[in-house]
Amino acid sequence: MTLKELSEQLNVSPSTISRVLNDKPGISSKTREKVLEAVKQTGFSLNYAARNLATSEPRFIGIIGRKRGGQQDSIFFHHSMAQFEEYFEHSEYQCVNLSVYKEEVDFTGTPLSVSDFAGFIVRGQSFPVRTILTLKQTGVPIILLENKLSETDLDHVVCEDRQIAFDLTKHLIDRGYKKIVHITGPESWYNNRERIAGYTDAVTQAGLKSEILSMEDTTVGTGSEAFERLQPNKLEHLGIMMVNDAMAIGFLDTARKRGFLVPSDIGVTGFDDIPWARLAYPPLTTARVFIEQMGKLAAGRLMQMIEDPDSRPIAIRVPGEIIIREST
Repeated sequence: MTLKELSEQLNVSPSTISRVLNDKPGISSKTREKVLEAVKQTGFSLNYAARNLATSEPRFIGIIGRKRGGQQDSIFFHHSMAQFEEYFEHSEYQCVNLSVYKEEVDFTGTPLSVSDFAGFIVRGQSFPVRTILTLKQTGVPIILLENKLSETDLDHVVCEDRQIAFDLTKHLIDRGYKKIVHITGPESWYNNRERIAGYTDAVTQAGLKSEILSMEDTTVGTGSEAFERLQPNKLEHLGIMMVNDAMAIGFLDTARKRGFLVPSDIGVTGFDDIPWARLAYPPLTTARVFIEQMGKLAAGRLMQMIEDPDSRPIAIRVPGEIIIREST
């Protein structure tokens, strides 16, 4: 049964049914009970497509993440989702989680298409540029969170990756480590390039030689693999500036298993300050990235873009905070 059919059967408007099923005020108890009873009897569910037919306007904000390792992006970005939902809670829009598998946005599990969306927030930097530009060509407003394209001017919210990476590297230098190595992920990712630049700035300023090890991903597993590739037993008093916390935790775990002492033999810093960072052994020195604030800023800017589609793209940059713990 469609929304329209149920509306005609009950002699109430589609918006009344929508308000009842979304637990909104302004409906009498008698009407509410009638609608709920009909829903129970017919098995009707107010799906996204039915609501869109009733309103005839895009009513959704697409939150797009990269599907990696069976999960949609990383734990880091999950902290932004609550901010999106809170921001749009009192608006006419609803948030819908979508994923990118390979190079296409996956609408599986929803009866939605691009035309049902008022805007998109794209989280993270591990997207093919082609995917982002394809979304841009639809004309639907799009903002990037923790990503920036090199050539195409799109609205984006990023942290001060380069400055934060500089500060983390300088912290290792100030701790007296004789050699500082930066372990990163794919250098095609915006964040990774910025953090490499910050690391390079710091070691150059200190008169040290730079050494960068690039891995194919930025997970706990690739952090562990990086330890094996680096062979730190050949080095003395080594400082490691990791591109993120997940890799740092994998590196720390493998270092302990190989008998190294942290921080006396090896000092390790992460990046992001995910919840696991303080639970690592030893607790991880890292950089706190205010992803919740960044999510709120991205949502607010997207709303401005929806209301004023002709506004010029802007960049929002958010500083971070160095958190010193026992791993350095």
